[in-house]
Amino acid sequence: MKREDGIKRTSIEKLKNLSGTSYYSDNIVITPLVSFKNLDDITTLIQGVSIGITVSGTAKIRINGKLCELRPNTLFIFNENTVIEQVKASIRSSGYMLTYSRSYLNGIHIDTQEVISIYHGFMGEPCMRVEQAEAAYINDLSKLMRSVLNDDSPTATRDKVIDALFAAMFHYVMGIIQRRNSLGGEEVSNRTDELFNSFISLLRNHCNSERSVEFYASQMGITPKYLSLIVKKKSGRNASKLIDEAVVYEAKRLLKYSGLSINQIAERLNFTSQSFFGKYFKQRVGVSPSRYKVWNGK
Repeated sequence: MKREDGIKRTSIEKLKNLSGTSYYSDNIVITPLVSFKNLDDITTLIQGVSIGITVSGTAKIRINGKLCELRPNTLFIFNENTVIEQVKASIRSSGYMLTYSRSYLNGIHIDTQEVISIYHGFMGEPCMRVEQAEAAYINDLSKLMRSVLNDDSPTATRDKVIDALFAAMFHYVMGIIQRRNSLGGEEVSNRTDELFNSFISLLRNHCNSERSVEFYASQMGITPKYLSLIVKKKSGRNASKLIDEAVVYEAKRLLKYSGLSINQIAERLNFTSQSFFGKYFKQRVGVSPSRYKVWNGK
């Protein structure tokens, strides 16, 4: 399927056919070892989130128009709707890659702040060199997934173990990002990057109580219009859209895992009433909070 701009959309369903793929469902594909050379001719928009680590060789990939080089021990995260153009890859270039949908992530208990960081923290720089020991740990988790797939456990048991290993990888990657941030990370390349990073940091800390672009702009000392321009430039989406995504994810998490009543969740998320929360949630999710809670067994 192609967009009007001619870029192909690659769904998780299509990624199931990628050489080397050994586990997949409707919402997740795990490729224990993929040769980047096999992707030489790809120009695609991936409809899912991919987390990967390079093992050997080199590859030069243009990501959202920016040329990036993948060398051994490079962590990469491609967000939804990332446009990837393969430029050049060596014969030995390979790595581990997991691609998953947001609905899959909603099925396991991941903190909202971590989700925000991993979705948006790599928008400007989708690739990051990591320590060899960090890369080895991620590789080991991928190998464990492959091992689970080859045992004789019932499907339900296998899927639970895969979910647990995926969550472990997700949290470990988040730990790497947080350590980089605590040490200052790489030098911010420009004022736009600095402001965008400040917005993401504020969003992580305040998405459970603040939903207006005006609030975040005032905290940063800039106008709402300027903040919107920055976020649009860095993410391709409006600031209000990113705020809504964070609030909705937190609402889903609370509805599924917290055991709180809908009224209590509305209060925790700083809505003026349960009714207002219900309208907000249904407009963005398509179902009411009560229906979502019933569907998820709470």
